[in-house]
Parts: sequence; C-alpha cells; structure tokens
Amino acid sequence: MTERGSAGWLESDGLTALDASELARLVDRTSERELRHRLIGGVREVALREIFRRMPEYLRPARAAGFDAVITWQITGAGGTGRPDAVDEYWIRVHDGRCTPLAPQPTPPDISIRTDPTTLLRIVTGNEDPILAVLKQRLTVHGDLAQAARLPKLFTTGPP
Repeated sequence: MTERGSAGWLESDGLTALDASELARLVDRTSERELRHRLIGGVREVALREIFRRMPEYLRPARAAGFDAVITWQITGAGGTGRPDAVDEYWIRVHDGRCTPLAPQPTPPDISIRTDPTTLLRIVTGNEDPILAVLKQRLTVHGDLAQAARLPKLFTTGPP
C-alpha cells in the first residue's frame, strides 16, 4: 500500500496497468509537490501517453452527440530544466459521439487547452475540478469557449 505523500507507484512499470479507481486513489494520496517532482522525464511521457490513449474510453457518447471539435492539449514542461517553456501537444477530435486521436493539424484547433502534467493528471482522475484549475490559472483555454465549457460533461473523470 502506498503511503500518503509517496509517489513510488509512479516509478513502477505498472502505471499503465492501473485501473481508473486505483489511479484516482493513488493520485489523491500523493502530495502535489511529489507529483510535480515525479512527473518529469520518462514517467511524464508514460503518464501522458496513457492519459491520451485512454481518453476515447472515457467519452460519454450520448453527451457528445452533436458536439464537433478538434482539441489540442498543450502540456507544459516538456523541456525539463533546459527548456521549461517547451510543450507536448496531443490532438483529438470529438465528433459523432466518438473521440479520435489525431496527428498535429496544419489548421488551428477549435479549442486549445494548456496545462501542466500534474494538473492534467489530477483533473482526469477526478481529484481536481477543471473550472477551479482555470480560476487558479493552472489551466488555460482558448478558442470556442462555449464548446470548451461542455468538455467536462463529455468525459467521465475519476473512478467509475
């Protein structure tokens, strides 16, 4: 069992095998400082890849009916200490009740979301409210704000 404040689970190869409930519990029990410290380098890459791989599984198709948007997620801190302003981008399209990963597009997205990996992990596990993250200036949104406001209702977060 992981102690509160410890993020040893982030070092394990089992990160990709954690189910949503266990991941949410572990994120909740890990301090903000420890998450930020651990979500760098290879662990960061694995965590982000896993979040975006699972994103189509968490779409609520009925709620996404009639929604059509290309969304880019800009995750800060990709450059580590050398280039802290660098970002990783993940593109998705939500259309016809489906979520599809995309390669970067030559045209601007409908919605652009920028955050750090810790805030993203806390939001997708249900441990942080995305609206509060915006108010705390830990997450920024550009583009079609009316569509962006619907995003939290389109995806399940946290344990089922």
